[in-house]
Amino acid sequence: MTEAASAAALAEQYDDVSAETITLDVRGQHCPAQVFRPIRAGLFPAVAIGAEATGPNAFIRRVAATLAHLGYVTVVPDYYHGDGPPDPENPEDIETLMRYMAALDFRRAAYDLMAGVDYLKGRPDVDGRRLGVWGYCTGATVALLAACLRTDVAATVLFYPSQPRFEALDVNKPAHPVDLVWNLTSAVLLLVGAEDFVWPPELLTELQGRLEQWRIEHVINVYPGAGHAFCAPSPMFHHAAAETAAWAHALHHLAVHLR
Repeated sequence: MTEAASAAALAEQYDDVSAETITLDVRGQHCPAQVFRPIRAGLFPAVAIGAEATGPNAFIRRVAATLAHLGYVTVVPDYYHGDGPPDPENPEDIETLMRYMAALDFRRAAYDLMAGVDYLKGRPDVDGRRLGVWGYCTGATVALLAACLRTDVAATVLFYPSQPRFEALDVNKPAHPVDLVWNLTSAVLLLVGAEDFVWPPELLTELQGRLEQWRIEHVINVYPGAGHAFCAPSPMFHHAAAETAAWAHALHHLAVHLR
């Protein structure tokens, strides 16, 4: 089954959601993306979603379709441009995922997600004053970069960003995401597990201090017992209680800032 067919099949689980595959023009390059929208007429808030390091898969399409069912137009750009990990449904192949993450052009990926925001903003069924970004793992890093570079995003939801700081800066990673948070203009929700080695207490304290210093509206939720990627549908990572709580907190954040 192709990715487009998979998206359409997922949308059919909701009788009020439609799905389509589009191509975003991102600085002269073509970025495939999937769009989910409520079928009913209206002027909706909208969310651009960054997939985890696997690239777009059934999990992220389910998230996007569910948000559409709840009244949001969503878009999921493929920041790998169709050349991502060979098995996007396997989050446990850490060696392969690390190789793809290391090679990822984060600058381009941020522009891909921003192109998704522009696409949403230009739709006649979207209220351009009610835009958000949302991401998981590497996609949360991309969402954070996009939120730092835009002034028209109202809500940012970050599920355990996997690269708050890069190991080294280069042409594909020109700045550490945590060093750009001074330019955030949206309300930020950060969702991390208490056992997440990527987000030790000292980094959370540092980030909170930065956000407070610049008076950026934010909430940081830490879930006991959960590690990194606690929403991933995999026994290696999944933490049901943390996922349930984080989903509720994320929906509340959107409702407050996009409704």
